[in-house]
Parts: sequence; C-alpha cells; structure tokens
Amino acid sequence: MTLNASLRAGQGLRAKGGRQGPLHRIRRVALACGVAALIPGTLLAQDAPGAVADHPVLLELYTAQGCASCPPADDMMIELAGRDDVIALALHVDYWDYIGWADTFAARAYTERQQRYARRHGHSTIYTPQVVINGTEILEGYRVMQVMDAIASQHARAAEVALHVQRVDGGGLEIRAEPLADAAPVVAMASRRVGLAEPASNAVVGTLSMGAAAETVPDTTTPQQMRAQPSPAAPFVVQLVRYMPAAEVSIEGGENAGRVAEYANIVTSWQTVGSWDMRGPLQITVPLEGDEPAVVIVQEAGQGEIIAAARLN
Repeated sequence: MTLNASLRAGQGLRAKGGRQGPLHRIRRVALACGVAALIPGTLLAQDAPGAVADHPVLLELYTAQGCASCPPADDMMIELAGRDDVIALALHVDYWDYIGWADTFAARAYTERQQRYARRHGHSTIYTPQVVINGTEILEGYRVMQVMDAIASQHARAAEVALHVQRVDGGGLEIRAEPLADAAPVVAMASRRVGLAEPASNAVVGTLSMGAAAETVPDTTTPQQMRAQPSPAAPFVVQLVRYMPAAEVSIEGGENAGRVAEYANIVTSWQTVGSWDMRGPLQITVPLEGDEPAVVIVQEAGQGEIIAAARLN
C-alpha cells in the first residue's frame, strides 16, 4: 500500500499552541459549519446508567492523532457523545503513525475494518477523517453539516429490530433481540440492500491506497468464549464493542505537534460474539469484564448495514 502524497490539502488545520475547552471548540466548529445542532445548548441528555436508547444511529469515525484534518471531526465526537439518539464510536487507525507520531489509541484491526467498508462500497482508498453511518453511508468526517443531516435521515427510518442489553450476575452481558413484526419478513433476507454509495472525493489528509494485500484481511476478530454458539451461515452478526468515554493526549510529533487533543468514545475492542438468522428471537449471554461502556451491534454479514445498536453505560 502506498500513500497518495498529493492529498495533503488539510495541513493548514494544524493546531499551534493554546487550549480551548471542548464546548468552546464545539461552538467554534458549529459556527464555522453553520450547524445549529452543534451549539452546546442543544445537547441532549446522556443515557442514565444501564439505560438503552430506542433505535439509536450508529456512527463510526475513523480518525488519527497524526491527521491534520481530523480535529474538527474529533470535536464533533465530543458533542455526539452527549446524545442519546446516536452511538458515536471513534476508531483510531494506524496508517499515519509513520509521519512522526504513533497514535496512542490506534489498532491495525480498525484500519482493517475501514478497508472492508471500502471494498464493500467499491472504493479504492480509505482516508481520515472518515465517517460511516449505520454501515451504509460514508462521509468525509470534517463535513459536519452533512454528517448531521445523515444522522437525522437514518434516525427517521423505522426501527426493524428491538435490541436490549443488560448486565447479569457473574460479570456477563445478556443480549436479547427480536425482529419487529412489520420488518421481519424483509429483514430476514441476507444482503437485501444492494444499493451502494458513490465513492467520495477524498481530497483530505489521510488517504491510503489499498493494494492487493488488503484482500487477505480477515472479516472478524476472534470472539471470546460464549455461552451460546453462533450459526456461521446466519445473515447477521452480533458484535460487542467496548470504549473509553474520554481521554486527553498531548501530541508531541507529526502534523498536530503541540496540540493537546481531547477525544471521546475511543474504541478499545471490537469483536463478534454471535450470529442470527432473525427467524425468531435471539438471546445470548457473553462475558463482560471491567467498567468500560459496552455497545452491542447487529450488522449484516460481510460488514453491511447495521440494523440495530444498543449501548450499556
């Protein structure tokens, strides 16, 4: 894989010195983008401990501490982390580590997940900051207004699955899912949505061309021991994500050298824990250690559409 050096137009976004609090920076981004939804006064209340929001939209931000174009998208994540109608997850990728700063949260597995989305949607490159919404819409992460519009559009769609998660005695997580009556006959069909988004114009810092080696990336990480064995032929997979709610990093090298950056909802693990054919209700219990928040996602096999997501704080 080779980097396209011509796509470094975002270097002017590099922060130099000084600090601003997260709400001040959110307001600045909102005014710059004309997005009223980002003004702090419009923030929605965060979920109460253990609560699960009804039909939230799942947003994945692919970002990197070494990407000069990423700070506006990272600031957007701070606002989204406070909303209960969105589950926003930041996946830090590793392909910008070489330019002088190794991302302290990056994992190769998140780069590989981003590559699988690119292949499914017919894209030849991946880039940062990149947003994927419900597994189907791919947007440039610094285009905050477009991201907010896409969230609203996805949230307006009717829920197809009732998904509930709760902690159980012994350190486990119980996952219960049931297709809603009106959606069940359609939802149970694998690969039912074949319309793919057009490739985006990737004129941003952080573009990585994908070579032949990318085709050998496995689809999932190794699941932990489970009490319910999945059916490998099922058209939907159940995934468990853990994340760190907030962190601050002093970046000492690379394109963002000198920046003290704040990050929200940083993914620390992402694994497949089961599968589902949706012919009937699903109920499984999986191990759940530690106090980090958990997110359960039901996604079309082959990293397709995300049809349900639930968060446990």
